[in-house]
Amino acid sequence: MILAIYGTGGSGREVYEIASAIDPEHERWDRIVFVDDVTDARELYGSEIMPFEELASRFSPEEAEFLVAVGEPSSRELLFNRASERGYGFATIVHPSAFVSPSARLGRGVFVKMQSIISTEAVLEDNVFVQSNALIGHDVRVGRHTQVSAYTHIAGHATLGERCYLGVRASVREECLMGDDVVLAMGAVVMEKRVPSRVLAMGNPAKYVRRKAGSKVFS
Repeated sequence: MILAIYGTGGSGREVYEIASAIDPEHERWDRIVFVDDVTDARELYGSEIMPFEELASRFSPEEAEFLVAVGEPSSRELLFNRASERGYGFATIVHPSAFVSPSARLGRGVFVKMQSIISTEAVLEDNVFVQSNALIGHDVRVGRHTQVSAYTHIAGHATLGERCYLGVRASVREECLMGDDVVLAMGAVVMEKRVPSRVLAMGNPAKYVRRKAGSKVFS
């Protein structure tokens, strides 16, 4: 089996290093490749870089599985769907130093970095990316294609929608119901029980600004 890391930026390089470290004898993957539709480079860390269509022409869904490694939530969704529609499966990768409760559920293509905690009966839906030292409390549900940055805390029974982005050290109160396409700025503290879709939250306590349709986290 081949691990295809979709993205060659910072997240892609992080995934490569962790995947290589947890599978040094190539028992899970025979090799690792990068997929990138933008760069002209053809090699990174000694591994091939190729556009998606080239990978699809060379390796069948039985021979390769993907992990999406970009930070922009809308791009995460686009790339995940592109691979899924062609029949490819997805790797879920958890760093050995992270703690995932036996009762937690992780979807397809989930990535959890060092020292993070996924607590009792938490659910990470497909294509969620969790950076290091994040705390996801009991009974939390994190929607598809969401990025959870380092040192983020999400308290018990909170529910996050799809394509959200939580900045470094953001905090979400217990039982919060958060809509889709929400961006929490670095250090934002969400104290309200409901956060509408498509807003940018900043400050402590967080104040909300409506996001324009189609706006990006990284512009």
